This record gives sequence, C-alpha cells and structure tokens, in this order.
Amino acid sequence: MFKVEIADVDRLHQAMKDYQGDVEATINDVLHNEAGDLAQTEIKRLMPVSNKHWRGKSPAAKTSKSLRNINGDLSVTVTTNKKYQYLYFPDDGSNTRRHAGNQQFFAKGGENTQGEIIDRCINRLVNNFDKGV
Repeated sequence: MFKVEIADVDRLHQAMKDYQGDVEATINDVLHNEAGDLAQTEIKRLMPVSNKHWRGKSPAAKTSKSLRNINGDLSVTVTTNKKYQYLYFPDDGSNTRRHAGNQQFFAKGGENTQGEIIDRCINRLVNNFDKGV
C-alpha cells in the first residue's frame, strides 16, 4: 500500500486553489514529464539484483529499461515492460526458494518521491501564477 503525507497534499491543494490558470494542464505537465521518471529512478535504486549470469540472460531490471510510464488524467503509473513482469514476485509476491518476496520497491519508491513530486507541482503552479499564465 502507498502512504501519502496529508500535509504535502494540503499544501498542494492550497496552491491549486490559489492558482488562476489551468491547474489540470499544469499538474499533468509535471506528472507526465517529470514525476514518472523521478519515480522510476527511485524504484530502480531500490530493486534487488540477483548477480546471476548465464549466456542469453537479459540484463538486470535495475540497469535496463525495465519500467515505463502510463500517463493518465492527473496521474502517472510506473509499471514494468512486458519482459520484466516477473518483478511482481520480488516486489509483492511471497517468498520462494529462488527469491524473497514482499520487498515493495514500487510502493517505497513512490513514497520516497512523493514529496519531491508535490514540491515540483507547487513550484510550477507558483511560478506560472507569478508569470501571469
């Protein structure tokens, strides 16, 4: 489960109320062009690496383009590319003989970046307000 700091959300809500321009377009711009990549970086930092090697083995998810962003209205979802869907098991799955489950690196990565993402949204709203956009 993903935890959200209420104080951060309250600050964003107040900035959105004060902003006179198109709040939705401004927030979408930050989410779609900055937030997804920021979250991907943090998620990859938290990903485990098996350090197992054999001929034909794909590069580790941590060091390859294993994640992608899906942009929505006032949202961005970070998910795996098809080749790396196995990441479900170490992230959310149960322990097995070959890997430790329940590492929650997607949720932790999201939590770790939420403050920065909200700050970027607020800064964009404030800067656009100051410019009269």
